[in-house]
This record gives sequence, structure tokens and C-alpha cells, in this order.
Amino acid sequence: MTERSLRPWQVWWVDFNPRIGHEQAGLRPAVVISTAFECALPNGLTIVVPCTNTDRSLPYQPRLGSLNQPTFAMCDHVKSISQQRLRRRHSARITPEEIDRIKFALRGIIDIN
Repeated sequence: MTERSLRPWQVWWVDFNPRIGHEQAGLRPAVVISTAFECALPNGLTIVVPCTNTDRSLPYQPRLGSLNQPTFAMCDHVKSISQQRLRRRHSARITPEEIDRIKFALRGIIDIN
């Protein structure tokens, strides 16, 4: 992975191991929510929203129908990660409507209004 290939709203396979406490673990999809500016910074960090296949029917875990199986963006688990955790780009492309649902959920979790 090169920094130039990383863009906001891409879906990547991310290795979240090792985990601590209730953090998500394992290799799983995650949505990049860093800005294009932040993706290009030389610090090697990016901000992602991990995804899960478990439907908890929570308003801050919107469904992403663009992936090949039921997937939910865990906006309550936003993480800053090393880009070394990024394994490969996911084949899915999320829609503008899904991006809007993620943004709405993030506003409900983080006091950014």
C-alpha cells in the first residue's frame, strides 16, 4: 500500500490484531474516513470505521449494502491506525448514500455539529 493509493471513503481489509478489551479484532473491512490531506501526510496514520457482519440494530451502525454480504459500519469504534495495518483494498465501493449515513452516524457519536 502506498500513501497515494489511499483515499477517503475507500473500503480496505484491515488487520486489527492485537486487540485490547472490547476493540474489534481480526482481518475485517474498514471504511477510511480520513481526509485526502490526512491520507497524504507522511505520519503513516489513517482514521477508519471498522465493519461487522452482526446487525445490532443500532442507529450509529449503518448498513452498507455495497459489500458482498450484510455489513455494518461501526461508527462507535472509530480508530486511528497505522497504515501498516491496511492489507489490501476491498473490491466494494460504497455509495454516496452510504457515505451520508456514515457521516450522520458519526455526528451522533462525536460532538461535531
